[in-house]
Amino acid sequence: MDKIALIEPSWGVNILQWWIDIQEKYSFISDLAPVFADIFVLAYPAFLILVYLYAMIKKKVQIKQWAIYICIATFIAVVINIWVQTFFYKERPIVVMNNVETEETLLHDILPTSSFPSDHAVVSMTFAMATLLWWLYNRRKFFIWSWFFFIIISLIMTLCRILTLVHWPSDIFAWLLLWILVPLILMIRPIRYALLRYLVNPVIRFEQWFFGTLFNCEQPEV
Repeated sequence: MDKIALIEPSWGVNILQWWIDIQEKYSFISDLAPVFADIFVLAYPAFLILVYLYAMIKKKVQIKQWAIYICIATFIAVVINIWVQTFFYKERPIVVMNNVETEETLLHDILPTSSFPSDHAVVSMTFAMATLLWWLYNRRKFFIWSWFFFIIISLIMTLCRILTLVHWPSDIFAWLLLWILVPLILMIRPIRYALLRYLVNPVIRFEQWFFGTLFNCEQPEV
């Protein structure tokens, strides 16, 4: 199937050029941008594992549910994103603007050839939106502070991906609706209850049974 070729709109090109001008003016930004363009998305799985381990030790079931909910929401958003990528093709700015020098990102060698839409933006913003919605459902300071943390690093990462010419600005903004819709749909009451009953809580019960048997310790019931 032939893909639909996309071209960056003029406003996106202007934003990118503005970022290039900043990079030329402040060299430390160009030094840090390649690292920050990828490091956070690599740290997300480690962060969730550490949070889940913390919840196991402290016996905090709601934090476990939140961690699993984020994983499910992010997985669904990424699958949709990958599916959409099969219909469109868009040259990365690093190819189009080959006269601009930039350092390679950590994952540069495994990047797909098409830039639209951004997997990193979908992952990072889904994390942030899922956490915000979970806080609205369960008003605990831990979740609102986690949301604040996620939204800050998401903005840093997406801006750095534009600065390193990996993505056009529209690649980032294109899936604003997806970032919001997937976590929001999963938080609708009947869907949330079904998700907790048939997926999230069974995972937690299995984890409690496994580690309870392994270490001969009791866990709070879900």
